[in-house]
Amino acid sequence: MIESLRASSAKRYLLFLLLFLLAMDLSILSDIPIFRQVLGFTFLTFVPGLFILIILRLNKLELTEKLVLSVGLSISFSMFAGLLINWVYPLFGYDTPLSTNPLLIFFSIIILILAVIAYLGNQEAPFAKLSDFKLNTKEKALLLLPSIFPLLGIFGMHLMNTTDNNAMLITLLILIPAYTIFIAIKHSQVPDRIYAPIILLSSVSLVLLLGLRSNHIIGADIHTEYYIFQQTFFNGRWQILSNSTLDSCLSISILPTIYQSFLNINSEYIFKILYPLLFSVSPLVIYLISRKYLGSFYAFLASLFFMSQGYFLGAAFSPRTVLAILFFALAICVLFHDGLGEFNKKVFFIIFTTSCIVSHYSTTYIFFIVLLLAWIGMQIVPRIVLCKGRLVDSSEKLVSESDPPTLSRGDGRLGGDVNASGAVSLSISQSRLKNEITIAIMVLFFVMLFLWYSQVTGAAFDSGVGFVSHTLRSLHEFFVLESRGGGVASALGAGLGTKGIHQKITFVFSWLTIVFIAIGVLTTLARYRRMVAFPIGKEEEASQFSSQRLDTEFFSLSLASSAVLVAAVALPFVFMGYGMDRAYCMMMVILSPFFVIGGITVAGSLRVRWRYLMVLVVLIPYFVCTTGIMYQVFGVHQVITLNSEGQSYDCMFIHEQETSAAIWVKKNANEETKIYSDFYGTARLVSQGLIHTTTSASYARRLIEEHKPLGDSYFYLRYTGVVDGMLLDWNGQWHGIEEYHDEFGKRNLIYTNNGSEIYR
Repeated sequence: MIESLRASSAKRYLLFLLLFLLAMDLSILSDIPIFRQVLGFTFLTFVPGLFILIILRLNKLELTEKLVLSVGLSISFSMFAGLLINWVYPLFGYDTPLSTNPLLIFFSIIILILAVIAYLGNQEAPFAKLSDFKLNTKEKALLLLPSIFPLLGIFGMHLMNTTDNNAMLITLLILIPAYTIFIAIKHSQVPDRIYAPIILLSSVSLVLLLGLRSNHIIGADIHTEYYIFQQTFFNGRWQILSNSTLDSCLSISILPTIYQSFLNINSEYIFKILYPLLFSVSPLVIYLISRKYLGSFYAFLASLFFMSQGYFLGAAFSPRTVLAILFFALAICVLFHDGLGEFNKKVFFIIFTTSCIVSHYSTTYIFFIVLLLAWIGMQIVPRIVLCKGRLVDSSEKLVSESDPPTLSRGDGRLGGDVNASGAVSLSISQSRLKNEITIAIMVLFFVMLFLWYSQVTGAAFDSGVGFVSHTLRSLHEFFVLESRGGGVASALGAGLGTKGIHQKITFVFSWLTIVFIAIGVLTTLARYRRMVAFPIGKEEEASQFSSQRLDTEFFSLSLASSAVLVAAVALPFVFMGYGMDRAYCMMMVILSPFFVIGGITVAGSLRVRWRYLMVLVVLIPYFVCTTGIMYQVFGVHQVITLNSEGQSYDCMFIHEQETSAAIWVKKNANEETKIYSDFYGTARLVSQGLIHTTTSASYARRLIEEHKPLGDSYFYLRYTGVVDGMLLDWNGQWHGIEEYHDEFGKRNLIYTNNGSEIYR
């Protein structure tokens, strides 16, 4: 009877899938608004990963775990399926394999095949039961306020864009920490299943703010990334465009091309909205990682700490990096998930690692270094602990040379051998010391990295080799602070004395978070018998705030992550290009739980009754600082999401007049003549006019910094040049346009729209 019901349920799901595919195909082929976008997004973001989970019989995972895994697997599937199509279709005469019809046919067929395999091999309920979505009165009440967070963000940003009124946005950024405090106070009455939707609703509302700002993309590297996508989309195929490192990033070429082919929306919104939405599940991944060791409530605080990172809030700045960090987080999550099984762990880890490789080269290199350091740590740390005798069972005693011990290697704890002198040599029982990060995994990782970056694309591997070489050559600059990049210098307080009170407050709370993390890691190291699951000897009772001891390998990863951050500060040139903020956000995937552990440890030392209180004392002000509320309190117009003036706004906000001028110069300029602009002006030419910097668009360094004439060329004067009379140089310094009166005086104004001008 039960088997019959399961088969009937599976048939209904299969029928539903067929109807879904039919509706999606018709909406795409007929270009039906809204239906095409909703069905296409749902299909690409969830469906492939869902069927992979069903085929692998992972139905018993909880809904949150299924959600994050299905998103990660679906994105991976899209990239690799797109790459396969790109290579195979041309063999049969299709010159545009990434155009809509070939993609639609291929994806529909593949999903139908996966559905049939899932139906034949696993006829249990495939994804979720209706009971998973049923909420009692208390749960509905707790989710009432978070449910309006995304609406406040969307409508608040619309109000900001149209009227410069940021009141609704400030309300949102105050409500989120206020609600966190409320949950902390009532956490003993909060059901565990409520934390995940609160995290997701908060995450979506925060990560979309920057993406919704203006009608155009915002950032620096994103303009070139967008250009790569546009060329791939227009060509209908992926290829090496400029022999640059960006050619290796399928995350900004094949993936957005597939989404655009299915959705047919304003292409800039693929970068502005889609990538932040995909990255919004990353705090859920942090929650799942942390919950295993800290329990639901403290894992909730760890996820909020991750959401407070400036790089998370600025996810719309760098699509390829945030996608790679998401895959990094998913790889770490599956590695320590107890409900997957060893085979599924390895499969998922390889999938997400490979996805990281084809998403962003720098993030991949750091990922590999962290794993390598963790693997080395696993060969050393447990043995050091054992050699010191700290984890030997108190009932086990060393005997004299005349009565040597005989310890069975199969006892699950210690193995004993007697050497020539009669001394006992002890080794860790590999049967109980779980090794998820093996030498085979490391070799496979490096081989995939080498093949993709060196043999397929080329430039990214050369860049990695050059980075290592430059770092070694820069060791003589060990005591030169500037050799570590502006992010490191700022983090160490360079120029803090001349900055305002708001910057000093931000500096203090930023360092307090680092101190808490350091205390968390060092406390775990000092109290390893209670906090780390070394599988040897008699262990003490776990700490009161932890649900279980940390896996030995996870703790080794935390030490490796800490070492990477220390190296970023200590070694010259490290992260000069990658950026300290990106590296810090990436390491917080592993170290966020230790921020909570550190806060609890400090609370215990100060005899604070409510240990979570000390975590909130640092976390809430830190959130207020990174979101820009602290700047607003002191009347400083710093954050672009809350202001229509200030350095960030003047550099990155794209006005409609700038777009129109970039499009005009693309259509009317002589292709053989250079087009110059100030710094960030060239970014507008790249993304809005699709004029690449290697051919036509160039930063006018010769004019702006050296005060030398440019010769025969065009000059693109953007909004700040026309309205404010200011030009920006490479170092972020502004120059009055009157300084270049001679250069502009001899040029002809050939285009103007009261917000941008073109000179020849």
